[in-house]
Amino acid sequence: MNHVLFLAAWSALAGGLIPVMAALQGTLGRTIQSPIHASLIAVGMSFVAVGLVFMAVRPAMPASNLFAAVPPVAWLGGMAMAFYAISATYVTPNFGVGNFVMCVVIAQLFVSTLIDQFGFFGAPVHPVELRRLGGLALLGVGAALVAIR
Repeated sequence: MNHVLFLAAWSALAGGLIPVMAALQGTLGRTIQSPIHASLIAVGMSFVAVGLVFMAVRPAMPASNLFAAVPPVAWLGGMAMAFYAISATYVTPNFGVGNFVMCVVIAQLFVSTLIDQFGFFGAPVHPVELRRLGGLALLGVGAALVAIR
């Protein structure tokens, strides 16, 4: 399989699992009546899953100087993941999986556009074109139409 096609399929699978994760976490939080406990369980399960993959792959330990070279802000990615887990667990039972994921996707596209344009967080700069801005505007209109009940 073409490497780009493989990466696109992997990305699509990861994206498709976002609403599944939100629904499952919302159900867990609602059932045990504690979004915070449900979020901790979800993050714990993520830790176990990554640990299992780590043990299966057994990657070599990066050199210590590589850890020292990491920009301090890069260590905060886990905080964003934790915020997402808590948000999905709390918001989906109250707002709906579709509405939650729709807002998440729109925010992801807008924020990723800003990151691309300005190279925030050490990302390479990919200047934003008018076509992309038009697509974002259409996405916003489409999302509003989907959200209207």
